[in-house]
Amino acid sequence: MAQTNSNQTTASPVSSGAIDRRSKSVGTALFSTLLALSQATWGADRQTEPPSASPTEWAGPADTKITLEAFDRARGEFADWFGNPLVKGKPLPKDYNYSFVGNKFQLGLRMTGQPFEAFAQFQDTYIGGLPTNGVGIGAAYYASTPLSTQNGAFLRQGWLRLKDMFGVDGLYLNGGRQLFYDGQQGPARHKNLRWIQDYRIAQRLIGPFEYTHAGRSFDGGSIGYLTDDLEAVGFGFMPTFGGFESNGMPTIGKVNVAGASLSLRDSENVGNTIGRLSWYYYSDDRDILFVDNRPLAAREKAVGRGSAIHTIGGHLAHVEEIGPGVADGTVYAFGQVGNWQGQNQRAWAFGVEAGYQFKEVWAAPWLRAGINSGSGDDNPNDDTHGTFFQMLPTAWLYAQFPFYNMMNNQDVFVQGMLTPDPKLSLRLDFHALRVNAPQDFVYSGSGATNDTVFGYVGTPTGGASNLAYLTHMMINIKPIDHLAFNLFYGHAFGQSIINNQYDGKQGNYGFLEAIVSF
Repeated sequence: MAQTNSNQTTASPVSSGAIDRRSKSVGTALFSTLLALSQATWGADRQTEPPSASPTEWAGPADTKITLEAFDRARGEFADWFGNPLVKGKPLPKDYNYSFVGNKFQLGLRMTGQPFEAFAQFQDTYIGGLPTNGVGIGAAYYASTPLSTQNGAFLRQGWLRLKDMFGVDGLYLNGGRQLFYDGQQGPARHKNLRWIQDYRIAQRLIGPFEYTHAGRSFDGGSIGYLTDDLEAVGFGFMPTFGGFESNGMPTIGKVNVAGASLSLRDSENVGNTIGRLSWYYYSDDRDILFVDNRPLAAREKAVGRGSAIHTIGGHLAHVEEIGPGVADGTVYAFGQVGNWQGQNQRAWAFGVEAGYQFKEVWAAPWLRAGINSGSGDDNPNDDTHGTFFQMLPTAWLYAQFPFYNMMNNQDVFVQGMLTPDPKLSLRLDFHALRVNAPQDFVYSGSGATNDTVFGYVGTPTGGASNLAYLTHMMINIKPIDHLAFNLFYGHAFGQSIINNQYDGKQGNYGFLEAIVSF
């Protein structure tokens, strides 16, 4: 189904006066309590599963059920972002080693009946200790809102879902402010396929960016038809402010995204396979400076010309019981055409991944490897924009030390996962990162965050190809229902591109996070 999961809520202010970035909020108190409780650990976008049965349910009018839902995530982050940027070979002093804190509090009310479901959710975001002259993740928040301490309160979700319309089982319509998880349509049933769907396929192009302390919502609607074997969905949205912008209430009215998809589900008729065909349309008519590898004068001249991009693609994933475990394979591919500020958009992206999980071994080790690649632009002076454009993704899912994304990037990786206990899981990744076009930039970011910030940052390569070798670790702990802790640490060994751009060669990023939800 098109996702409107309350666990990934974002709130928008009840009124514009409710937003006071200079003041502390009720979320701040909750943050302090949780931080003291947990020493925080981190869980970024692990909110795709519905909460366990809530004790805050009661019968509503006309045979409806009303549920109160709450979520609070307290996180402390640190960054050691390679060093001072080099400008004409000389270091420009910046805050590259720093820490900051953030809290996301959400309170929602859900009403379920026949044939409808309605949900409203308020969110309070607090961020403190941001660097005022920084680089990296903390600087991204400060660039959107130039305050070291920020607070935003807003309506994250407010939607209505009509189910089984016109007496047709599985026909539904969603409308309002909602979260949209592209790629999770046609939800898989097999546990391994569902993990691949949620963490290796979904949100590459469109997602609610829940990794950040604000997140992103979508104003619009979707219509779909869900059966045991497939799901067909059509949608049209405008994104809200959010992501690295702490005020998530306004809509970015000059950015539009629409699309349609047909998803195949694993079922008795289909077997242990999921697949999808999809089409997307993205337009951006904001009067801002786009980020690409053209000379600055050419980009300034093109301000206001906008973009209109079509993306066509699909994926397949299959699992098979072989020997003492389960093997898996995944492929996806996208092609892009359209207009990029008067240039022809011609770009591509693809991925091939495979793995094997041992079922009868302690901790059920799951080993995976693959390559993911997105095109870059090899000529900044022609009439073609060849950089794959990621639209509005949750890039963190695929770049957990987020100094890169899948634009002009080749990522060869291996990863291992262990589950020694149902309440404990561990994941370790290694990535070899390089660019596909040295004439282009290294890109980072997850798309538009407000009316004036483009949403992507480009770092020159200096003509080099090798970006970094990256290793990172994640530990997830859930000691009791409604409480989870997460720990993340990543270390990057900078290669030639990093050496060309910073006076340091290695970078570190991590956070500790505690999550309470019911």
